[in-house]
Amino acid sequence: MKVLVTGILSQKAAANLKQHTTSVDIYESDDALDPDAIVARLKGKDALVCLLGDKVNAQLLDKCPDLKLVANVAVGYDNINVGDATERGVLITNTPGVLDNATADLAFGLLLSAARRISESDRFVRDGKWQGWKRDLMLGQELHGKTLGIVGLGRIGKAFAKRAQAFGLKIIYTKRSADQSEEAELKKLFDAEKVELDDLCERSDFISIHCPLTPLTKHLIGKKQFSKMRPNCVLVNTSRGAVIDEAALVEALSTNKIAAAGLDVFEKEPAVSPELLNLENVVMTPHIGSASRETREAMDELAIAGLISAFAKKCPQNAVNPDAWDKFAGRLS
Repeated sequence: MKVLVTGILSQKAAANLKQHTTSVDIYESDDALDPDAIVARLKGKDALVCLLGDKVNAQLLDKCPDLKLVANVAVGYDNINVGDATERGVLITNTPGVLDNATADLAFGLLLSAARRISESDRFVRDGKWQGWKRDLMLGQELHGKTLGIVGLGRIGKAFAKRAQAFGLKIIYTKRSADQSEEAELKKLFDAEKVELDDLCERSDFISIHCPLTPLTKHLIGKKQFSKMRPNCVLVNTSRGAVIDEAALVEALSTNKIAAAGLDVFEKEPAVSPELLNLENVVMTPHIGSASRETREAMDELAIAGLISAFAKKCPQNAVNPDAWDKFAGRLS
């Protein structure tokens, strides 16, 4: 087994990989590898361990016929064309579960910061604008007793809902795949009510997005949805930037259709709309939802464990396309 890794791995994950492979090429940098460089370094390789910025599509797969597995060190895999991979017998894995708490922590931090204007207040003090206590200085919103709308109540959404309970928030949610038994479970766990997206937009004081980016969810939150939101609404996004129509978000924030936003992801990241940068009512972080030492190490280890399992002819639990397993297994020599 020969493997290309397009970024730095934790020491433990790298050591485990090297124990189980004949050749490992690790790109020891945080700077993105050029797509052509990835193709060149993949020549003769059986597996690719990649990051969310690396695109895996039909063009790459056709240029790298020896490639059998792609381990994406992220829970989202919108950077990979899974259909193209499955057709060619290329197994795809991701890293679900291990980053739930870290991402939920950040999402709640963004919500608190935007609702209570913490980042804005920090800049106010640093810029020497504070002249003393005033009754209406940096007035924000309390969370207790308010309604929180969660778009996508999956693993991370549930971790976020657990934190919301501690702050006394009433939870409503949208979830495409929830059946009656799951709805009953979520009602029991969080006293959560399932609603349609338009209803969620109308009723929520705070909205947090936790759905994956798919063709169905691209621009899920756009001009229509912003028109239904309350003027005090705070919107948080730690999923993928393109779930929100960023131009519509800029308009909503700049015209006070909504109060504020907390964003860890952006539609064309790392590029950020200049209009967003100029708005005071936005808290922004550079896609750091999983950026705790513990979580990043766990993600690396899960990615490598799944890869090793697959080449030992055991379908890993973190396989994104298990329907490709038979083709993949047939390609192993």
